[in-house]
This record gives sequence, structure tokens and C-alpha cells, in this order.
Amino acid sequence: MGMAASQARLLTLTSRLHDIEYKAQNIESQKIALATQKDELYQAYCDALDATKIQVKFNDGASTTYIDANFSTLCGYDENRASWYCLRDSKTGKVIVDEETAQIYDSYCNDKYSFAWAMMGFEGNFCWDGDSDGEFVGIGTNQAGDSTELENLAMTEVEQMVYDAHCESDSDLANAYADYEATLAEGSPAEQQEALNNFRDVLYSEPEYLTEIYDYMRLNKQDDKDKVIANGEYDDMYPAEIGTGPNSEFNYYIRLFENIQASGGCQVIDAQYESGELGNEWFNNMVSSGRVLIDLYNETKNEWSETSVATSTNANNLQEVQDDTDLKKAEAEYEHELDVINTKDTKFDNDLSKLETERTAITTEIDSITQVRDDNIDRTFGIFS
Repeated sequence: MGMAASQARLLTLTSRLHDIEYKAQNIESQKIALATQKDELYQAYCDALDATKIQVKFNDGASTTYIDANFSTLCGYDENRASWYCLRDSKTGKVIVDEETAQIYDSYCNDKYSFAWAMMGFEGNFCWDGDSDGEFVGIGTNQAGDSTELENLAMTEVEQMVYDAHCESDSDLANAYADYEATLAEGSPAEQQEALNNFRDVLYSEPEYLTEIYDYMRLNKQDDKDKVIANGEYDDMYPAEIGTGPNSEFNYYIRLFENIQASGGCQVIDAQYESGELGNEWFNNMVSSGRVLIDLYNETKNEWSETSVATSTNANNLQEVQDDTDLKKAEAEYEHELDVINTKDTKFDNDLSKLETERTAITTEIDSITQVRDDNIDRTFGIFS
């Protein structure tokens, strides 16, 4: 009976020892998982420390500041922004615009000047004649009511008025118009379109004429015609230099139109990504991944060219800075989660220590029982040896 009892006790202790070792292995696995969590937590914190964002320069004349760049702050006209920009999709090459700009471009995709006026809110102000209701009227044919005029060969009535007021004193303007009339009589549709574009380029190259057209459309009332002309304040009211006045806005939209055409058209940005936190995140992610390209307008060369925030030699008025928007949140989360992990790790260490103590005691008892059993066997069966 003594030997049987010893053997039963030995089997029980061995089973318990295996159970303890299994629990210890389990805890070791959990400690390894905690170590992995700790590494991931640290990496997330490092990512927050390394996070950057693009900012764009604004200057209101009194102070200079950098504002987080997104579609809203980078695109569209703002007289205080230091440079003009466009965003392009790297896959399609097309200029990224909002819904309103896309609709206006679709309406005036053959006419950059009317596109610019429409972008400034003058889409319904092209004509003084109430019966025309803002529709195009053909150059030199609108008064005669010629129904054979080509659809795309047109200018607005206010442009016609400014031309009539200056054609006798401006030979360049008169000659450009004469070239157009000659081409209208004998040239092909493509030649007629080119001649019309050349004429309007001459018309709009003079800031005084541009401002007169602006004033006509701004007032847009028949009884204000004589008052507008009599005031004679066009040159001083709205200077044409880039960065000041509505003429600058007009020029911006002209350049935007040209870039859209050169890029093969435009595509609409999802409205939720135009501004705000989502807009900032979208912009930085798309630029950093190369899916969106930034075009900068060079005022000296009068052309658009691709730029990069990392290319400081471009003087592109963009900068990349640390994004501390979520840094404090990431730091607080890191410290909190680290405390939780350390607490669990300490508990696991304590559990392992208890299991090790129990394992040592059981191992000692197993050794003792084994020795007693072996001695018992020797005494009992030694006589047969």
C-alpha cells in the first residue's frame, strides 16, 4: 500500500507540474505579445513625431503667415496668397477643380475670357440688352442680325461696346478687328476662330479696356452706361498688377483656363476633401504618394510648371513642417497604453514567479517521493537480487 500511495502521489504531482509548465508557457506567449504591442505603440508614436504637413504662404501686406495646404487654401483665387497653384491628377494629367469650376468650364470650354468672367460671378452680365439675357452676340453681326454667324465666333456685347469706344483711337485694336472681318469673309472656321482669339487678345491686353468691361458688367444697368463712361476712373479703380484688384482675379482664371486646356481637361474633387481635416489629410496623402501633382504659375515666364514642396530652389512659397495636430493625443495615448502594458507585464512576471515557486516545490517533492519509492523497492525486492 505504501508503494501504491507513493506512485499515486507521484502521478498527481507530475500532472500538476505539467499544468504549471503549460501555464508558464502561456504567460510567456502573452509577454511576447505585449512586447510586440509595445513596439507597435512606439512606432505609432514615432510616426506621429515624424508626421509632416504642407503649408502655403499668405501675405496680406501687413504680415506673412503659412496656412495648412489643402484644395481650398491652395486652389481658387485669393489675393493674399503668395503664388498661384493648380492640382493635377498624376494618372490622368487633368487639373483637379471643384464642381462649380467644372460646370463653368464645360459651358465656356472654347472661350477663356467668358470663363474668367463667369468664375468671377458675371455669367449673367455679358450683355446690356435685356432681350439678349446674357447670351453671346457675334462680332460685327449682332447689329445686323445675321443668322449665319458661327456658334463659337462671338464676343459679349460689353466687349463690343468697349471696342466701339476705342477702335478709332487704337490702331492695333482696329487692325486686329479688320483682320478678323477679312477672315470671317474668306477664311476657314479654324482661321476665323484664330482671328477672333487674336482680336480679343489685343482687346484684353490693355488694362483700361479690361477695367471698362469689368465696370460695364458690374453695373449691368442701361441707365448707368453714361455715368460709367463719364466717370473716367477705370485706370485707377482696378489696377491690373498680379496680386491686387479684380483684374488680378480675372488674370488668374485666364491662366487656370489655359492650364486646364493644356492638361486635357479637368476632373472634379470629392467635396468632402476640399477643406477641413479631411481635406488636409487627403491633400498631404495624395501629394506624398505622388498621386497629385502641384503646378505653380511663374509670373516671369508666364507659364505653369510642376513644382514640389521639397524643391526649395523654386521659391514656390510652400513649406513642409512637423504636423503636431495629433502629436499631444499620440503622446497621451502612448503613455497611457504603455502604463497598461507595463501593468500587465508586471502581473505576468508575478504570476510566473508564483508558478516557478510552485514548480520548484513540486519538483523537490517529486524528487523526495521518487527517492523514497526507489529505496522501498530496493529493500523489498533486494532479497531476490
